[in-house]
Amino acid sequence: MFAKAILIRWPCQSRGMTMKSKIAAGLIAAAWLAAGSAIAEPFQSFVNLCLAANGDAQAVATRAKAGDWFDVPPEALEDFGKGFQDSALYLNFDLSQKVAPVEPIEMLVTGWSDGKTALDMDGLRLDICGLMSPEADTRVLNRDVTAHLGFPPVTNDGMTLWLFSRGADGFVSETALMDSDDKAIFAAARKRRLYALYSVNDGELGGLMLGAIRPPA
Repeated sequence: MFAKAILIRWPCQSRGMTMKSKIAAGLIAAAWLAAGSAIAEPFQSFVNLCLAANGDAQAVATRAKAGDWFDVPPEALEDFGKGFQDSALYLNFDLSQKVAPVEPIEMLVTGWSDGKTALDMDGLRLDICGLMSPEADTRVLNRDVTAHLGFPPVTNDGMTLWLFSRGADGFVSETALMDSDDKAIFAAARKRRLYALYSVNDGELGGLMLGAIRPPA
C-alpha cells in the first residue's frame, strides 16, 4: 500500500540520513556529544514545519529558510532523496561553524515526487516532510502525536503510523483505509489529501516522517 511505499522510497528508515562526506557526519556526531545528554523531542518543530505546511515540500522549505535552519550543501550528500524533486536536508545549526548547537540537534528533510515515480500511479503527487533527532524518545513522540491528532496509531508491518486527512474541525482518522488496496486509497486521495505519518527509529535517529498524497496543483 502507499503508506508503506512512502517509507521505503525515502532513505530514513533503514539507512539513516546517509552522508557522503565523513567530515559532515563527524561534525554532527561531535555536535551531538558536545550538546550534552539532555533529551529533546522534535515534535514541536514537526508541527510548526511539516503539519503547519500540510506536508507541502515547497512550503516547508520556505518556512525552514525563513527560520533558524541551515541547508546541507548537495555535494555533502550521497543519493539522499533519490527519485524525489527538490530533496533537501536542513539542520538547526550551521554545520560550517564546526561548533555545537545551543539547542539539541534536529534534522529536517523534505522533497516531493510525481505519483508515477513514487507510487506507480499517475495523477497524484507525493510530498515528504520529516523531523529527526539523535536525541528523540520514540515513546514520547508517539504519545504527543496521538494527543495532537486525537486518535491512536496503528501498527503495519512493524511500523507505527497514523493515517489521516484534515477537515474543517481538525484531523480526521482514515484508519479504515488501512486494509484497502492501493486503488481505493488513490481514489480517496483524489478527493481529499491523505497523510501517512510514521514514527521512525533506526537506532541512531528517531523522529517523525510525513507523507502527503494529493492530486497535482
